[in-house]
Order: sequence, then structure tokens, then C-alpha cells
Amino acid sequence: MECWAIIPVKPFRAGKSRLAGLLGTDDRAALNRRLFGRVLDVTLDTFKPAHAVVVTADPLLLALMRGQGLHALEDTGGGLNAALSLATRYAAEHGARAVAVLPSDLPTVTADDVKALVSALGAGPACVIAPDEQEQGTNALALAPPTPDFFRFGPDSFQAHLDAAKAQGMRTRILRRPGLAHDLDTPDEYRRYAREQLAASGAPA
Repeated sequence: MECWAIIPVKPFRAGKSRLAGLLGTDDRAALNRRLFGRVLDVTLDTFKPAHAVVVTADPLLLALMRGQGLHALEDTGGGLNAALSLATRYAAEHGARAVAVLPSDLPTVTADDVKALVSALGAGPACVIAPDEQEQGTNALALAPPTPDFFRFGPDSFQAHLDAAKAQGMRTRILRRPGLAHDLDTPDEYRRYAREQLAASGAPA
């Protein structure tokens, strides 16, 4: 099955606004750039650049991704679900038979997590949902066939995606992996991430 990766990315200076009480704009931009770099690296361990789509409103990032051989689509507004619909439709038109959506802000995701997400699809029609730690949001998703109107990201998106898969008669698998469950949407999650990074570096607390 020809599966494509889709990575939606906010402009780096616009992302992680809920961390504004902890980090200034420049620090948030640096964090978002670092997180995206990790997600892109592990994605390209599984997918060829020609089977990866980045969708963003950042013109510099669009040019950079195209220069690296990835497909880059301009997010013209309408929110995350509209951006994913655009990228899914594009991938399907270019031969994709499945898509794997990987948000750009997963701080501990690994190449094995990406491979597990894709492998769990099996034969379609199918949907694999990787929830966040609270099992309220959706942190990654794989879908076969590519269905542009499927996405329900937003509040309680885990249950919303389960309902969408059921309504469309898709076999559904829930994939629980720490690298896909851990995100940085709250100050507490960021503090935990910062402590883990400090410990990993061997620097004194």
C-alpha cells in the first residue's frame, strides 16, 4: 500500500501560544523549529521525501521543504482540518492509497513510532488513531483510503475520530505508544519536557 506522510506546521512564531506564560515569542519559535525538525527526521526514516507532504502558511518553510524534495502546500486558512483535507486530496491525486498524519510538535516521537502507525493500518478501509496521554485528543492518525473529509481535530478529537471511522465503516485500531502520546500543549507538559531534556544532557539541575 502506497502511504504518504502529512505534516501540518504552524508558522514557528505562531505555534505553542498556550506556552506564552513561560516562553517568549523567540523561545517558542525555537522550540517549534526543534520539534518540527525531530518529527521531520523520524518521518523521513520511513517515507521517501516524494511521499511526504508539509502543509504550512510559512512561506520560508514552503520553499525549504520543496528544496529538500518534499511536497509543500500552502495553508491558506480555515484551520487544521481544512489543511489536512487539502493535503490528503493532493496525496490521493498523486497516487497515495493511505495517509499518515503526524503533527509537527511531538517531542519524543521515534522512527519506530512512525513505522508502527503505518504498519497498524493493514488492509483498508482502516483507521489507526494514536491518542494523547489523556485519551482526549488525537496525536497521530493513519487512514486508508485517503479521505479528505475525515478529520475532526479539535476538542475531544479522539472520540470524534472514533465516531467518524465507525460512521464510514472503517476498521479501527487504537495505537498507544509513549512517543505518540506525549505532547506539549500545556505548561506542565512543557516543564516535564524541559526536565527530561536537562537530564538527558547530563547538565546539573
